[in-house]
Amino acid sequence: MLIIAGLIFDVFDGFLARLLNAQSELGKQLDSLSDLITFGLAPAYLYFLQAPGVEWHFYVPPLVLMMCGALRLGKFNTLPSSKYFIGLPIPAAAIFFLGLFLAHHSNSTLIESVFTNPIKWSVPPIIIGVLMISRMTMFSLKGINKNISSYLPLLILVILTIIIAFFNWQLAFSALVVFYILISLLTTPGDNELVHEAKK
Repeated sequence: MLIIAGLIFDVFDGFLARLLNAQSELGKQLDSLSDLITFGLAPAYLYFLQAPGVEWHFYVPPLVLMMCGALRLGKFNTLPSSKYFIGLPIPAAAIFFLGLFLAHHSNSTLIESVFTNPIKWSVPPIIIGVLMISRMTMFSLKGINKNISSYLPLLILVILTIIIAFFNWQLAFSALVVFYILISLLTTPGDNELVHEAKK
């Protein structure tokens, strides 16, 4: 519940800062610190609580997720403003694991097989962590403009998520992020194209 509350506040804090003309370097750093705790530490801890064992190596995947989240936020603060994200945003990573957590507690057979197998359980944090620090371009709401075609990725994302939610609303959280990654791969320019555009 607190992670969901954090997601809501994360949507509105930047909007309110711009509306009130209260943006500052300190605010940006505090925002990143809040994101690291809400979308990095909390999901990693929840995931650790679902580990299929108590041995030391079960600490590693959540720690990888946490460290990659910190790197993602650090990189985000050093990059120039863009209509695309570079790497998977850390709130999206939190939504993905929130979906796994909810599906696991709703006794989803598919997710149960992940949480009872040590190897399968270790894979999602590492994949999501790598995606966060990757150079993959991901579409952002900043890229939406008056051009109708700019709404297409968001529209497809919403429709696909609603379809999944009709069958399993808990798993729809994770499906939303998977669809977001796939649609970004198909609709956004590559990192080299962005660099070329920036040099023009």
